[in-house]
Amino acid sequence: MTKRERERARRLTIIVGAVVGLVVLVLVAGLLYQTVVIPNSTVAKVNSDRISTGDLWKLARFDQYQRTSQLQSLLQYQNQIDPGGAQGFFTSQIQQLRSELVNSEGLTNRVLEQMIEETLLRQVAAANNITVSDAEVQAQLESLVAAQQSFVTESQATATAEALAVATATPSPTPSPTPTSTVASTLTVATVAPQPTATVHVQTATEFESGLKQLLDNVSQGAGISTAQARTLYTSLIRADILRTKMTEQLGDQMPTSGEQIHARHILVSVASDASEEDSAAALSKAISLTQRLRAGEDFAALAAQYSDDTGSGQQGGDLGFFPRGQMVSEFEDVAFSLPIGEISDPVKSQFGYHIIEVLEQQPGNPNITAWLQEQKAAAQIVRSLTSARLPNLPVVPTQLLVDQ
Repeated sequence: MTKRERERARRLTIIVGAVVGLVVLVLVAGLLYQTVVIPNSTVAKVNSDRISTGDLWKLARFDQYQRTSQLQSLLQYQNQIDPGGAQGFFTSQIQQLRSELVNSEGLTNRVLEQMIEETLLRQVAAANNITVSDAEVQAQLESLVAAQQSFVTESQATATAEALAVATATPSPTPSPTPTSTVASTLTVATVAPQPTATVHVQTATEFESGLKQLLDNVSQGAGISTAQARTLYTSLIRADILRTKMTEQLGDQMPTSGEQIHARHILVSVASDASEEDSAAALSKAISLTQRLRAGEDFAALAAQYSDDTGSGQQGGDLGFFPRGQMVSEFEDVAFSLPIGEISDPVKSQFGYHIIEVLEQQPGNPNITAWLQEQKAAAQIVRSLTSARLPNLPVVPTQLLVDQ
């Protein structure tokens, strides 16, 4: 080989090495971008707190695993109880889970909103000095593992025993002796043998650890995350659940309510949609007269049966039974839900005419933390930056779960 050829070969080697090095560098840079840069990027910011893309990916995989497990269970129940789904016992739940599992982007967005709400929950809890201890989380985790093995925890067994002790602590009154006849004294009364009390097994520390390991192994395999990540997810979700309960207990008076109902009755003096001013005035005059008679002490049910143009409730003394918000026209509802029990309202004008209302009972609603969180989200500074590049690579859901066999 001549000197020129050797120089040419050397230059070619340098060029090839540079190209190979550049390719390797690009591949490494791409790998680092996918495994380090993107997972540590911010997918949402809630006030001053950030949510990382990597945390979103892990929770999305966990959520998909949970929904897949639910779907498998429902399909098994359907095969046992309603083969072929002929009765449709589980149809709506199965269809909903399937639609959620086939839309990975929609699933990821729901998980992101969940993370935003939990972040807000922690922020408001911190501002109100509401905390959850590690011991509370551990107790809840032990209960979760025990339930999956049909065991109970020591604290659950103690609470049950204390409840039974309270229930049997009050002695029954001893009846006074009564004379018995000779015939009666010779009869043998059959006694019923006491039924054995069902025994429960209290979970041991060893059983908890083995049950937890099995649980985390299942999640790790099904969701494609490590067992350490699975445990972190479980404990964080348990902490958020306990925090929701504490927030509801301590801040419930600041939250919207749901489930509120009232039991009311009414007398309707109808007014046609095309009624003249004279007819409308006459209807109002009649309603005012009935209101005065009721306030003077006349029987509501009797007047409703005689004068109410709502013949259905009129036959029941004007009784409408219990009803929640959203069932009646707004004019009627606004007055009825603000009226004290037993007070007769002034005539209330609606599209049907004039109503005279009396509230008989009230069932207060419960704090609605879900609606409250929506209010918190509307008032918070939230920046979402979920893009296609930040969508998780979720495991493929088995086709046989998504279509009827």
